[in-house]
Amino acid sequence: PIKIAQISSETREGMPNFADFVEELGSEEEESDKANRVPVSSTCTPSVASAPRARGQPLTQEVITFSTNANRGNLSQEAFNQKLTHLQIQNKRIGPDLEGLRLVPAVYVLYAYDNLIVSLSGIQNLRRLQQLYLQNNRITSMAGLEGLSLLQKLHLGHNRLARIDSLESCTQLEELMVPHQQPPVEAPLQFCPTSIAAISSTLNVLNTAGNRLEDLQELTPLRLSTLDLSENKIRQVGELKEVISGDVLRRVTLQGNPFAFHDRRYRSAVVLCSTAIEEIDGREVLPQERDFVRRLDEQKRKLNAQRKKHLNRAATDGRPRNLGAMPEKGSGRQLKPAEGESWGLQDWKF
Repeated sequence: PIKIAQISSETREGMPNFADFVEELGSEEEESDKANRVPVSSTCTPSVASAPRARGQPLTQEVITFSTNANRGNLSQEAFNQKLTHLQIQNKRIGPDLEGLRLVPAVYVLYAYDNLIVSLSGIQNLRRLQQLYLQNNRITSMAGLEGLSLLQKLHLGHNRLARIDSLESCTQLEELMVPHQQPPVEAPLQFCPTSIAAISSTLNVLNTAGNRLEDLQELTPLRLSTLDLSENKIRQVGELKEVISGDVLRRVTLQGNPFAFHDRRYRSAVVLCSTAIEEIDGREVLPQERDFVRRLDEQKRKLNAQRKKHLNRAATDGRPRNLGAMPEKGSGRQLKPAEGESWGLQDWKF
């Protein structure tokens, strides 16, 4: 090999300058990048558009063909596409949209998670779609789902949604998974009242964990069997009452909220509100626990009623009464009745 030091000065003068060569190469790559750049959707916010984004490949016939194990046989390509009902295009770096779905209109189960999808444009071609898995993408809007009246399962976790909407026609939806959204502007995830009303009679499972929720008023029309509200910003257990009350809810996840750190007894409050609850934060609610919590609540109600009754008597006849001191936690002391009166303590025993 020839060493650089051995190159004569005359030969070196005829060679291009290395810095100029790097600069020229960089300009060529920049021009190529501009030519191949995917245009940013007009629905994206400026902060999203300005962020660096890896390029996605369009959903082509070739991608579809290599994503299925179905035997084509003697069918033409068009006839084969019409026959496809399940399409697995996950982790194919597909993006920024799904326009290629027009080639396979008969698909009713679509796995498209772990891609680079920004827009749902093209999803409207799947009128028979029943199950849609789109978690771990870059989706910023649910526009395109309006016509999917047969949709039953919708998974959109770990995307960039700021609002849950476009579900007015999804009147058969049973499962909605939208945890851990990261919109361009950090704010609590919003739920469109019209969409919630449309799916309220059929939705059984909702996962909205890690979405900075503080107010649950938008979710009150729902009657769910499984609800995940973990890792939000709900401060008090009382704010859950309208959402978790009733005889339908079976499983609820609440860990990671402020009240879960400040009030260890929130589990008892959930048991009292949800008469059919079977599992809280992954722990089974045993019949003994449910019975104990209800009887303890009944005891507290009786104590409060007795105290109120004696306060009313004292206010009526003007004579002070010995109401006894409320026992301190862990003191072992019991509330005593006034002299000559019985409070029926035998009724309070467990």
